[in-house]
Amino acid sequence: MRKYFLKYIAAAGLVAILASGCEKQLEISPRQSIDASSALTSRDAIEAAITGLYARLKNARQYGRDMITHPEALADNGFATNKSGRLLPEANNTQGAHFNGTIWTNSYAGVNQINLILEALPGLTLSPVISATERARWEGQLYFLRGLFYFDMVRVYAYIPGAVVAAQDKGGVPLTTTGISTAEAALAYKPSRAPIDDIYNLIVADLTAANARLLNPGLGANLANKAAAQALLSRVSLYRKNYTDAKRWADSCIAIAGGKMTTTATYVNNWRSATHGETLFQVVFATSGENIGVNESLQTSFTTLVTPGNQATTGGFGDLVPTLTLLTDLGITLQGGMTTGNFGLNHVIATRSNDVRNLLYEPGTAGRGNIKTECTKYIGKNGFINLDNVPVLRIAEAYLNRAEAQATPGSPVYNPAEALLDLKVIKSRRYTGYTGSAIEIADNALTPAQLLVEIIRQRRIEFAFEGHRFFDLKRLGADLVKSPHYNTVAFTDTRILAPIPQAEVDGNPNLKQNAGY
Repeated sequence: MRKYFLKYIAAAGLVAILASGCEKQLEISPRQSIDASSALTSRDAIEAAITGLYARLKNARQYGRDMITHPEALADNGFATNKSGRLLPEANNTQGAHFNGTIWTNSYAGVNQINLILEALPGLTLSPVISATERARWEGQLYFLRGLFYFDMVRVYAYIPGAVVAAQDKGGVPLTTTGISTAEAALAYKPSRAPIDDIYNLIVADLTAANARLLNPGLGANLANKAAAQALLSRVSLYRKNYTDAKRWADSCIAIAGGKMTTTATYVNNWRSATHGETLFQVVFATSGENIGVNESLQTSFTTLVTPGNQATTGGFGDLVPTLTLLTDLGITLQGGMTTGNFGLNHVIATRSNDVRNLLYEPGTAGRGNIKTECTKYIGKNGFINLDNVPVLRIAEAYLNRAEAQATPGSPVYNPAEALLDLKVIKSRRYTGYTGSAIEIADNALTPAQLLVEIIRQRRIEFAFEGHRFFDLKRLGADLVKSPHYNTVAFTDTRILAPIPQAEVDGNPNLKQNAGY
């Protein structure tokens, strides 16, 4: 009981402690603190608490690393080099290795903070009075962030609608929209896992509420905004197999933010900028104090390079590199051929296709061992090594969501012709000389079944090393085919789900552990 109590008090979050009446100074974010006596009773307190929620996303177990690296390692995109030992268990799909308990505790702490702030707002009387615009700005961010926290938790710890192994299904995750502000309430709270659909219903309701309150571009890509809410609604709807809403929200997102799509001429440079031009929402790393460092940052996880093209200076470890099958899809051929024997040697790129996305993959340094072809999407874009803003939502996804929704057989919005147009929007912005090329001619000749396969393949290429691949395969109910590097993991394997933190299960008889753990 005590173990569970301590865990849940931690998950209750800083605002919960403030709201309970503690009289000492407590930090709300890395740069802001307020006195407990003014907790959630002033503009500064509300703003500081909301800022603290964004800071939670920077945790290395969330968008600081794991929510980006693990979906690549667990699926067929990432090969673990073993240059530091990190990400090797995830790439091998070792039982219980992926997504440790921090994402659970950190996310529920965030959810509790949000619940407490939402509960405090109606009774908040300030001078000057809170304007409708001000309240909408606060609430819009809170609903967006709660939807994001729950979405990440339910896709990690539960099956995805329409792709469920019934015999192993234990439900979603605990669902709460009421804040916990006292030790007594935390001790008494022993939630069960809500049905998966209930969690998705809450996520959609929260993101819909956020969309109604937020503006475009609103507060910009660093904070919640209307285009980001619509893009996430489109993704969540696609996960639910609600193709009508996936298309509807993609339509709306493209209408207000479609102009952010980059071209073949600007694609690479956008990845070298602090903020990628296609970004709708990103997790911002702005100060040296937020630098995750050489062990676990995204830069060190994916590359040994300090700057593109400079193999003379070694920085990170390059723990996870593209697999042979991903390199092939990217249009990269290694000198000596695409074989596992050659893959273990020093990499030299022999040829590249006209896909500009493959320019973000290049041989690293020899400073950590054999040279591998590495991903350089995260390479000191803010001007400092290991300090990169992390795109969570990009406008390209809206086009691919809509394409998939219209190319999936049985979809109420099934329209292969329109799906092909969206595919061609993506490919015309990624393949030089696409229009009128042999590639476009081949695309025009795709059967409906081939079209869907190509859309999924383009999704793999487009979002490689951005944290999508494992969840895309999971929502499709697909096996993890990891040949030639690793063994295939069947969709029915219990390793498809992460284990709920055992301390939470031990202290709560209502909380059921996932099968196999």
